[in-house]
Amino acid sequence: MGAMQPIRDIGTVEAGRPLLAGGLLAGGGLIDVISAWARTRDDPFAVETGQGVYRIDITAWAWLHVAVGVVVAVAGLLAATGRRGTVPVAVGCAALAVALDLLLFPYAPVRALLVVALDGAAARLLVRHRWAAAGAPAPLSAARRPGRSSPDPPPGSPTRSD
Repeated sequence: MGAMQPIRDIGTVEAGRPLLAGGLLAGGGLIDVISAWARTRDDPFAVETGQGVYRIDITAWAWLHVAVGVVVAVAGLLAATGRRGTVPVAVGCAALAVALDLLLFPYAPVRALLVVALDGAAARLLVRHRWAAAGAPAPLSAARRPGRSSPDPPPGSPTRSD
């Protein structure tokens, strides 16, 4: 067999291109575009109240979803290139898409949950990538103590070995 390669520390991340984050963001944008394009064809929503039944036209919202979906998909593809300024743009586009999907959650809940999950995961990966590229520890990542992983038991505890 050949020479053994050293195993990298699991906690370190090399700052390469954020391909997974870009793919998730582009996928979420494409889901938005396809589903919103289908919503531009008909008005399937009706609301029944005490005064009667009202048709709800969400065509304008659907066209807005198409536009935002295209922008998010392009931002995801640009983020996958790893260029310096694409991460903040992609995170901003993901936040815009999440806000728009949450506004229209009652009309398409399954699609909204799927796209919010994809965009949220992509934004988290992009922020962690940016922190790794800067060489700083990621926020919300606590330093691990050497040795035991649990804290000491309280004084007088029967499990304490004094």
